[in-house]
Amino acid sequence: MSGGSVCAGVLRVLQQFMSETAARLVLRGTLEPLRLSLDTVTPAELPRIIEALEPATRHFVDPSRKAQMMAQLKLLLVSHPAANAPAAVSAPEVRPTTYLVRTEADASHARLAARIMCETMGGRGFECQKVATAVSELARNQISYAGGGTIHLAPQLSPKRVLRVSAEDSGQGIADLQQVLSGTYKSKTGMGLGLLGVKRLADRFDVRTGPKGTLVDFEVWL
Repeated sequence: MSGGSVCAGVLRVLQQFMSETAARLVLRGTLEPLRLSLDTVTPAELPRIIEALEPATRHFVDPSRKAQMMAQLKLLLVSHPAANAPAAVSAPEVRPTTYLVRTEADASHARLAARIMCETMGGRGFECQKVATAVSELARNQISYAGGGTIHLAPQLSPKRVLRVSAEDSGQGIADLQQVLSGTYKSKTGMGLGLLGVKRLADRFDVRTGPKGTLVDFEVWL
């Protein structure tokens, strides 16, 4: 598979989610920082390119379709053995990232980013769904009850694979936290009830709350 055919495959996927012009601009803009060209890309470089395309396509693709696009791009890895060589994929380039959450679109983006990071780390479908569900719940709570906040994703690849998530806001805190986490709390607004669901999804869970805000930390082991 030549560099031209590698890039042609990537372009075919991108053009399903944006215009041809935008797809070509995005791909060229992704390759330049990686010091790659359209004609010399090899299948072994596909993992780096696909990872870099996740942030590069942020403003061109509907957030609700981002996960579908990334999944189709990752199918390119399966279509050529060289793209799956141990040297290319044994240590995926995932790095800590923080997302600002102010709107429903922000919440959706954080959810999709968490799922994609989990998949990139080698997480299975159920594990990645747990991460996405928990992030979605926390982000929407931030919007509804604290005017927004931040979601921080911190991957760990060794000695075991762990995806850590921290959700922080500057709201007024959660009253009756212990009751909320015990499952006995009754709320007319629903505030805080999603925390119990997040706790049940997590392999490790911690929450600190007070009048200056709330910080939720959880881990999912992959």
